[in-house]
Amino acid sequence: MKRKKLIAAIVIFLLFALTIAFFTLNYTREGNALIATNFIKNEATYKFDGIPESFKLNDTVPMKCMYCWEFYFKYQSRNSGYGDRTNVIVNPVITNHTAVIAMEKGTIKSAILDNNWDMKVQKFIEPDAATTQ
Repeated sequence: MKRKKLIAAIVIFLLFALTIAFFTLNYTREGNALIATNFIKNEATYKFDGIPESFKLNDTVPMKCMYCWEFYFKYQSRNSGYGDRTNVIVNPVITNHTAVIAMEKGTIKSAILDNNWDMKVQKFIEPDAATTQ
């Protein structure tokens, strides 16, 4: 009976520790930077032809809300264009990219590449009608 109680206590402790670790990761700059990094490295533009040696976190800017940051990444790709360009004719030229990821408590609020590609929805950003008139 003591052994079952000990095992139950260990399991409860481990679940508690994992829960604390998960929430702590989502509330730190480092944890949010890791989430943003993983997002970009799994995003279609980078996965298609991103050059791993060129990838770097360039800047981190705290935002007004608590546990919020903007992360600025730079990397190069082997071709021009955005997204998955499989079966598309591409221009084979080294292309510099700047990605801005806005994070809040471990959640990606926005992910913009070169000020014109929304990485979350894989579409070009529509020009704001108010600024084009």
